[in-house]
Amino acid sequence: MRLLDRSILFWASTILASLSLVLVVANSVLILSNQSVRAEVDQRQQFLNQSIQLSRLNQELVNALAAVVLKNNNTAIRDLLASNGITVLVNQSPAGAPPSAAGTPPASGTIPLKK
Repeated sequence: MRLLDRSILFWASTILASLSLVLVVANSVLILSNQSVRAEVDQRQQFLNQSIQLSRLNQELVNALAAVVLKNNNTAIRDLLASNGITVLVNQSPAGAPPSAAGTPPASGTIPLKK
């Protein structure tokens, strides 16, 4: 081979090796970035799952407090619920009638309970 061909082959292989090294470094950076984004998404998903569970528990707690208000006519608990935007309503529908037959559905933040 001629000297010129060897020189071109040397520089071409050097450039290709350098390019592959840059690509390996870029791949490593992207992997680390992907791991941090994945950890953040997993954390947000866990928060959403826990929020759903706590929402159910919160609804049951509000229903229990509303039942205590109706049973004992406890004004302190009624005021506590009202301060949080929850109004306790007594459903006056006839016995055996479906809840929707009592009229319009309650506004948000109201707890309809049968007496």
